[in-house]
Amino acid sequence: MLSDRLSLSKSSLGTSLILPWQIDSVVSVKGSFRTMPNFAEGEELVQDVLVGLLDKGTEKRSKIEVSTILEDCGASVQFASAGDYVRFEARCLKQDLFTVLELINEQLRMPAYSQEEFDLLRNRFLAQIQRQKFDTGTQASEALSRKLFLPEHPSFALPVEQLEDLIGRTSILEVKEFGSKTIGLSDFVVVLVGDVAQVKPEDVLHTLTSGLPQRQVVERTFDRLKRMAPFSNDHIEIADRNNLDVRLGHDIGLFRRSPDYLPLFAAAFMLGGNFSSRLMSTIRDRDGLTYGIRSGLSGIGKNYPGSWITSVTLSRENVERGIRSVKDEIESFVGESTRADALSVCKDTLSGSYTVRLSTTSGVASTLLANHEFDYPPNRIDTYPDEIAALTENDVDRAKASHLEPGQLYVVSAGTLQE
Repeated sequence: MLSDRLSLSKSSLGTSLILPWQIDSVVSVKGSFRTMPNFAEGEELVQDVLVGLLDKGTEKRSKIEVSTILEDCGASVQFASAGDYVRFEARCLKQDLFTVLELINEQLRMPAYSQEEFDLLRNRFLAQIQRQKFDTGTQASEALSRKLFLPEHPSFALPVEQLEDLIGRTSILEVKEFGSKTIGLSDFVVVLVGDVAQVKPEDVLHTLTSGLPQRQVVERTFDRLKRMAPFSNDHIEIADRNNLDVRLGHDIGLFRRSPDYLPLFAAAFMLGGNFSSRLMSTIRDRDGLTYGIRSGLSGIGKNYPGSWITSVTLSRENVERGIRSVKDEIESFVGESTRADALSVCKDTLSGSYTVRLSTTSGVASTLLANHEFDYPPNRIDTYPDEIAALTENDVDRAKASHLEPGQLYVVSAGTLQE
């Protein structure tokens, strides 16, 4: 049992989870803190810019000097924007652990906020937004999100025109002010997995959080999302894209800790989670209508409900027939009872992929961090396969009947329909 070797420590500074692993001299570090950006006002984009600047030097060291420290250690440090959180991760040798932790602290505590780096980053963002205008998958997914979610939901995607305007108006001062009010000890957690048997949790937390301000965690919880528009089939015309990306979906009014989440996740996986799923074997293999089709749950968090989305690529000639076939197959799947053999295969696949994820220190650390962010107990790293094994056909059927509504699917396509 991994949790038997797991050391959990909580203090006013935050939470540390340390798991010794049978690997010599290597340590994987994962961590996060809560930032709670205002999504409706576009602060998630400001957070993305902030995160992009964290590894571009500090008030004490240039970007090159930071890179030199990491290269000399053979280490890596990365930051990522993740909705309500900013995450950080590192991989290093045991003897360099505290050098790397001190560097992460410095990057969080005193970013350089270089105008030159900001300008370069903003130009990259603008170039990426330009590419998104002609990406059929991105356009279909983001248009669907605006039908399913309120603007303050993390999964709501601003139109590219608004993104362009927002990034164009954002200044380095705004990014600095956002960092000043969000970087700190708000649900701060760090996970260490590897050669860490002699590492003291209090030393890790003190090194990482020294000088960071306390932040108050304000929970934001949404009730079931109200759909923002009448049901419709919408199309986004993009020239010279004869293969269209299509998204079908509706909102799902539950949270990650709901008892229905895991059986509903299993149901969606059986429908379209991998190459042996129902939709792949019918829409692709039997009907020959697509090379790829997926279906699954998205955006369901601790405090946010999410959605059920099916994604398929169809040729222009097969769009109408393909959408109709996908809808028919989904309706058939949801309406029929779950077969024992299909659920058994699903459970074996989910358990097997979970075992693979836990085969590396990085995978274990990521799992422990995710469990913490979702408020699962630390021992869930061991009990999750048991939860999968305990699923019954009745559990899956109840979840399907309660949450999946094939007749209430929004449909958005993007590509070339007009001659």
